Amino acid sequence: MMLPKRYTCGLISLCLMIRCTGGNERCGASIRGACPPAWSQWGDKCYKQLSENLPWAEAKQECIKIGSVLVMPQSQEETEFLRENLSIWFWIDCNDLEGSWECRDGTTDVVYTDWGRGEPNNGHREDCAVVTDSGVWNDVKCEDRAPVICKRPAPQLQF
Repeated sequence: MMLPKRYTCGLISLCLMIRCTGGNERCGASIRGACPPAWSQWGDKCYKQLSENLPWAEAKQECIKIGSVLVMPQSQEETEFLRENLSIWFWIDCNDLEGSWECRDGTTDVVYTDWGRGEPNNGHREDCAVVTDSGVWNDVKCEDRAPVICKRPAPQLQF
């Protein structure tokens, strides 16, 4: 009996995702799932723009409330995806509230930066950062309101 081509390709793909761990020979499979409705997927991450502009601290808290973190781009490609698909400017999880600039993706420090010319300049209590409408980073007042993009890993389906 011949199986439909789509069914066969699906089985082959599933078999390729099976993995075994350690000495106990326990095997499992995982498939990267799609992001929930209202979230956009890029690579293995899901992104959601909140409906209202918020101050930086509130933006961080709102992302945490929905099981995510305030976005912190880790590459120019990620920044371009966000600007093309969600908002041309937005808060990022980067601040100098403790005296030196810290840029974090959740709990991980980020090495990638894309500060605009002469930034950060810390002018007028500018302690939080945004990606600007020109695509570079700028330090601004944390009390300002800006678009919010939250980020979380794409779900993994386990068998």
